[in-house]
Amino acid sequence: MSFLNNFFLPPSTDHLHLIKYIILLIYFIHIPFISLLLGGTFFSVFFRLLAGKDQNSRFWQVSRDFIETLVFRKTAGIILGVLPMLALTLIEGQIFYDADATIVKFMMITTVLVAISISLVYFYQSTFKIAEVKPNVQLASGVIGLFTILLAYFVFSVSTSLVLDPGRWAFVNSIWKTLFSWNVIARYKHFLIAALAVSSVAFFFFNFNWRESKKEIAPEYASFLKRLSAGIALTLTIIQPLFLFWNLITLPDQALSMAVFVLLILALFIVLLICLTLYRLLSENQVELGKNVFIMFIILLVVMIINDHYARENATENHTYLLVHRAQDVEAQIEAAHAQLLESSVEPDLKLGEQVYNTQCNACHHFEESLVGPAYNVVLPKYLNRQEELTNFIRNPYKIDQNYPAMPKLGLNEKEIQSVVAYLFKRLEESK
Repeated sequence: MSFLNNFFLPPSTDHLHLIKYIILLIYFIHIPFISLLLGGTFFSVFFRLLAGKDQNSRFWQVSRDFIETLVFRKTAGIILGVLPMLALTLIEGQIFYDADATIVKFMMITTVLVAISISLVYFYQSTFKIAEVKPNVQLASGVIGLFTILLAYFVFSVSTSLVLDPGRWAFVNSIWKTLFSWNVIARYKHFLIAALAVSSVAFFFFNFNWRESKKEIAPEYASFLKRLSAGIALTLTIIQPLFLFWNLITLPDQALSMAVFVLLILALFIVLLICLTLYRLLSENQVELGKNVFIMFIILLVVMIINDHYARENATENHTYLLVHRAQDVEAQIEAAHAQLLESSVEPDLKLGEQVYNTQCNACHHFEESLVGPAYNVVLPKYLNRQEELTNFIRNPYKIDQNYPAMPKLGLNEKEIQSVVAYLFKRLEESK
């Protein structure tokens, strides 16, 4: 990590308070988009392999419909795919600044692979027009794009799993050491199954419920698409609880909390509702229920993202505490350096110093006698060669002598502080 620190800055205290909301926002933007991209590419390549070179087969048409329905415009790939991952990498670079962890390196690899895979997927989508001329090139681009995106989110699963286990930060320095981590396997498979499930539901929704994208489909082919997409969705949703529990039991103890368990129960309840609704959709051919299923899947994604976020917050609580204190130390150093710069650049004004003395200091201090505070003739000689200490004390006072109350902070600007200090020492010299 040490060489990566050259590319990142340590976070400030204010930034640390915003980071958790920024990460949530990024996940809400990125995960639904990439789920559709992954699912659309997977189903398209799968049915394209089944179709072979026969462009007149039903499988060829299904393959084309999946990639055209679920993979949006190229600008969406940049805005919803690449940029969120880049932003998340920069955030992780700040959070794990100077930490003995390889999380940021994994995030960088993920970002590069996501950019490559999205480019390949869009190329694959566009090559359906030339598939008759170069079918092998067209299919190869889809297969390589799918493989790259699967690899990208395996590395992403490694990174997010490692965040939840601070005890392994110092020991995991390569992806190979995570290949047999049960939590990585659980998170990765859960992500894939959820992405394919939501993609099949979205495919049904955009073809049969979304008015703006409705198109004329032959009745026989439409019936086939309904059964296919709803059947895939139901099958993949039924096994969701298995992966939810698998992920839970493989979470490190420090990542668990009551909120994590409550959100898991809520997710299971939503999964049950989705299964029942999909069953009704298939058995009773109620196409309008596709809208309800799609909305429930979006809610399920939100719940699972928030659940994962709580687990992350629990696991990194101690690290965040250290970051906050480090940020406060850095801010204090910057403030001290700034004050020192001001002190060296401000010219004292004796008349202003006298005015400050008469309006602020004289009520509690005299030169010859003690009042609320000690006499200046007693105090000032202690600071003859340490005037900067007296300046800092007036700037941020604290209790020194138990015989007197603590001096309040007067709210003076740097010019006033420097001027009253100069005036006090001038008076002291004159009294001698």
